[in-house]
Amino acid sequence: MSSSLLQTYKAAYSGHPKEVWTLTILTFLNRMGTMVLPFLTVYLTTVRGFSLEDAGVLAAAFGVGALGGTFVGGKLSDRWSPQAVILLSLSISGFLLICLQWAEQFHSLFLMIAVTAFFGEAYRPAMSAAIGKYVPKSQTGRSMALIRLAINLGMAAGPAIGGFIAATMGYQWLFWIDGLTCMVGAVYFSVKARHWQQQSSEAKAAEAAEDTHSLRPWQNVKYLLFLLATLMMGIGFVQWFHSVPVFLKTEWGFDERYIGMLMGMGSVMIVLIEMPLTDSVEKAGKIRGAMLLGIVLLAMSFLPLLLPKAWLLGVLAMFIFTMGEILVLPFNGAIPLHMSPANRRGEYNAWYWMTWSVVVIIGPAVGLKVAGVLGFQALWIGMIGLMGVSVGLSWGRK
Repeated sequence: MSSSLLQTYKAAYSGHPKEVWTLTILTFLNRMGTMVLPFLTVYLTTVRGFSLEDAGVLAAAFGVGALGGTFVGGKLSDRWSPQAVILLSLSISGFLLICLQWAEQFHSLFLMIAVTAFFGEAYRPAMSAAIGKYVPKSQTGRSMALIRLAINLGMAAGPAIGGFIAATMGYQWLFWIDGLTCMVGAVYFSVKARHWQQQSSEAKAAEAAEDTHSLRPWQNVKYLLFLLATLMMGIGFVQWFHSVPVFLKTEWGFDERYIGMLMGMGSVMIVLIEMPLTDSVEKAGKIRGAMLLGIVLLAMSFLPLLLPKAWLLGVLAMFIFTMGEILVLPFNGAIPLHMSPANRRGEYNAWYWMTWSVVVIIGPAVGLKVAGVLGFQALWIGMIGLMGVSVGLSWGRK
């Protein structure tokens, strides 16, 4: 049994092109260096002295910048190359992160946060487009799962290190380390990308021929329905990182240790389960069924929160939520690569990441507003309904 399990893990992690491993290591460095973002609101209220309302507006500037950055990053990935956009994104955002510590006034901070996010988030569609360029469509799910593993490991380490640095050395060091990490990543990528396989003349000719028949994202009705389903699912998904922690603290009375334990449990599950499970589902050709089941599980994760307070219910809810996340997100991130023409990978991925930027902008605000006016029970029921709409849209689309 242990030998079979070992073979499953070995199969999940083997066979990835060197380009994907480069992007995985780069993403880990980039996410581990993301120390400013988790503490941005704390920094704005405690160090800069802004009110909670002003801090919320300034934090939303990140989403506004990300919306524009993903759009432009995707367009330029098609016009130039994903490699060029990745290098530009890391280099400029690293410099801007260092400079962000010297912005003090509301308007200058809003502008700096938005511009930093603009260049930083251009990385996402370029990274996805690069995967589509070097990975067969039948294996994109496992490649996206590998990238998600790097993100989770980096985001687990980054905030922990960042919190220690902020408490002992001061917030200014977060900006320096975050920025320098991006620049180190740019140097690493510039060295590794030189040895990436060049696209053959036949492949370039095939893409040029495809260009005459390819639809733009806004002309592809099936793709727009996919993005709408992603939006509905995403709004419910982000409640687990904004509304659920507030609910656990204020309604159920659990402290930050319990909340942190739940979030840590989800990260451990992703690290242990996601890669082998995604690989098995993809090889079995059960992607559509897995995604539909995943969205249903995301909806069901809110059901335990409708019951009377119990710490085991919180654990059960997180378990159901994480299993849904594992079944949905790797394949959801791969669908733009399946649906996009080769010459428009960047543009299709830009629209996908723009959808998630909209989720980040409106999801927390809508969730907490509904909870404040109607209560958390109404919010959970509403999110279950929203997930149901996402299932309906996904059910009718292959």
